[in-house]
Amino acid sequence: MLGDVMRSVRVKLVALVLACVTPAIVAAVLRSFEAERDLLEQVERRMNASNHRFGVELDEDRANENAAVSLVAGSSEIQQALTARDATGAARLVEALGDAYPRGIVLLTDSEGAVLAKANADGAPSSLSKESGAAFAELFDGQPVQGLVQIAFSGGPGFAMATAVPVRSAGALVGALALLTPVTAKYLEALEPKLNADLSLRVNEQLVAACADHPAPQLESHDANATLKELNGKLFALKTFRPEKLQKSGMEVEVTASRDVTELRDEVRKDLFTEVGGLCALSLVVLGVAIRFASRMGGAVRAIADAAEQVKTGKYVNVPVTPTGDEVEMLATTFNAMVQGLKERDQLRDTFGRYVTRQVADHLLKGNQTLGGELVPVTVLFSDIRSFTSISERMEPRALLDFLNEYFTGMVESVMHHHGVVDKFIGDAIMAVFGAPVPDPEDPLRAVRAALEMRARLKKINEAFKERDLPEIRTGIGLHSGQVVAGNMGHAERMEYTVIGDTVNLASRLESMTKELKCDVILSEDLFMQVQAFVNAEPLHKIKVKGRDQEVMVYRLIDLKAGVRQTAEATA
Repeated sequence: MLGDVMRSVRVKLVALVLACVTPAIVAAVLRSFEAERDLLEQVERRMNASNHRFGVELDEDRANENAAVSLVAGSSEIQQALTARDATGAARLVEALGDAYPRGIVLLTDSEGAVLAKANADGAPSSLSKESGAAFAELFDGQPVQGLVQIAFSGGPGFAMATAVPVRSAGALVGALALLTPVTAKYLEALEPKLNADLSLRVNEQLVAACADHPAPQLESHDANATLKELNGKLFALKTFRPEKLQKSGMEVEVTASRDVTELRDEVRKDLFTEVGGLCALSLVVLGVAIRFASRMGGAVRAIADAAEQVKTGKYVNVPVTPTGDEVEMLATTFNAMVQGLKERDQLRDTFGRYVTRQVADHLLKGNQTLGGELVPVTVLFSDIRSFTSISERMEPRALLDFLNEYFTGMVESVMHHHGVVDKFIGDAIMAVFGAPVPDPEDPLRAVRAALEMRARLKKINEAFKERDLPEIRTGIGLHSGQVVAGNMGHAERMEYTVIGDTVNLASRLESMTKELKCDVILSEDLFMQVQAFVNAEPLHKIKVKGRDQEVMVYRLIDLKAGVRQTAEATA
């Protein structure tokens, strides 16, 4: 027990230290989260700017390329070269366009899609209409093509940014001029400085191209906002956007912009570890001081703990008070005052409990000591010894008192066993109340059970009296349920806790009728109606009770019903 007390003191001191330090640590962690959130907000702004710049670059490139290709395609030289199938003349014009767009492949085809001239032709397809599938089908229906297309390059299938227009001569379609910029690492690297981010491009969730030095091209984000993802010990901020200008039926294009923010993350963590480490070091110092203080308190706490264990067993002992002038001295002094108060309270309770029942004593000791009462439902039991006058005439006063006390002991124990309160002794009569000062729905049945137990105890008491040649006792018991006024009656200087009312008077009258009705226990109809499901009782007849105009139906109590009796025996 003492070890538990000391451990409790140490735990509380540790908890106090932690309660002081934890908010600072939590604040540091929250600041770390806030820094990470700020980082995400910065990344979000930058990624949105990258998305905007990417769209602007696409618009500008497509506009410039469309103007250049349309200008060349509309020239008479191109139209004449296609009509005459002059490959040499066409090549000169195409090469001029290729010089203007060195990253693009320039193709001039006839009306069937066969290439007549080309520039920057590394990997160029030999045909637009046949090998490129449906990508340029609309071109040879006289419609321009612009945007991302899938195309069969000489090295295999790929994707390109295409600007292609039909070439007409005298109103007839004679061919097409196309500028194709392959979507490769070089294409994205050209955009990287303008977007200030590493780029990767996916079509239908398949990676098509990424910057050559991209640290994590496989990462992508499906969130609407920028996110942080870790890969191979590095932290990346990334956002995936879908340029509207590149979306086509059957082709979902996604561009992921990412930035390596590992150094920023490490810097935030370093600041957090430094702050938390300092707080932990301070906590250890404070904790050491607290534990030392706890050890100094050990002697005083140990003495109080030992004394408290004895107080629990009813031994009221004081602890030595050391004049230290601090809380330890105050604790010892307060403990001794508490012990003295407990001692006086128990002495008062024990003394008081000899004159009133425990329930009433507890009720009064709680401060209910003013004159007045309250209306409560109770069951009242009156028990009286028949022919007590003749018994008392044959016995000496001392022997009579011992005789009565032995009888009262058994009867009172029966009442108390069923939570009843002995209100008073009236000569050889007992008045008991079930429900005051605290009423309970079980009070009527408890009163009946108490009466049955009093009957059983009386039989054993008479057997003991017979062995000692003492007179046999016969009793009458009357029970009735109803409302009474329960409270302190009398004078402010001399009062008594009791119950009064017609219910009490009727219970007393019923007890006096037991001799005339030739039975030992009778119940009023009001009480019987409440317990009829639990007891066996014989209806007698209505009787006229002194002091009441209305007749009262009474019942002779036999015993408890079988099921109730078995339950009561099992509980006992």
